[in-house]
Amino acid sequence: MTAAGIFLTHVESPRIRRHFERLVEETGPAITWHLVQSRDPFPHPDVPFAYPDPAAVLPARYATMREHGGVQGGYLDTLLVPVLGGLEADLLWLCEYDVDYAGRWDELFGKVADRDADLLTTTLMYRHQQPKWPWWRTASAPLDVPPEGWVRSLNPLLRLTRPVLDAYARAVADPRWQGHYEFILPTVTRLAGLRVEDFGGEGSFVPPGRERSVYVGKSPQGRPPDLTFGFRPPRHDYFHESPEAFPEKGLLYHPVKPGVPAWTRETRNVPQENGEAG
Repeated sequence: MTAAGIFLTHVESPRIRRHFERLVEETGPAITWHLVQSRDPFPHPDVPFAYPDPAAVLPARYATMREHGGVQGGYLDTLLVPVLGGLEADLLWLCEYDVDYAGRWDELFGKVADRDADLLTTTLMYRHQQPKWPWWRTASAPLDVPPEGWVRSLNPLLRLTRPVLDAYARAVADPRWQGHYEFILPTVTRLAGLRVEDFGGEGSFVPPGRERSVYVGKSPQGRPPDLTFGFRPPRHDYFHESPEAFPEKGLLYHPVKPGVPAWTRETRNVPQENGEAG
């Protein structure tokens, strides 16, 4: 199967460019990566290939995204679904600029090369396993999708197949699907009869024997003290810049903010200046 991916950033800097170059160099021919920069709050990034109009692919979500003021805060699907759909590959990857791996990237992709899931991502939990996830308050679904079947995720790094994109577009044409796409995406994928799997953290979506093999994140047991992959706190240097700042080698880390302030409720969807020049 062929694989391609987008490296997504909303900030341009030499440090981020070098991070992208390391990803490309260390991945080799296994995945064809494209640098994608989103320069404003709306889902029309600079992309080195053609992709369909987001407003046509996800019209209901696109309208709600515009009311929301942009993609940050739950509406990144309006960018990801059309842009990933423009890739000519079977396996479609997203890697955001603030994801890093404490080792060679080809080692990471080798760890997951045998996975055949349609959606491969992180921090997958049912609603009852993390009832305090803040985005549940905005979530809603058709009445035939009971809350006990709702699933959350964290998607700065993910891999999916084209059937996931198709199932997602069909589902969210129903305006009863509301809320953060990190709830809608895994929930819809499961409902479509497609396979959802965790890269390798902890929880019921992690294959036996893969626990904590790819990252350490939140789980049904809570937040571990040695967390490497979560929403906060940020690190400020990439692995290739300061390997000593990454205590557990061979794991994913997030977020890494190289001179880029972490967004808040007040600053989300506000265009940012380019990162540090260093």
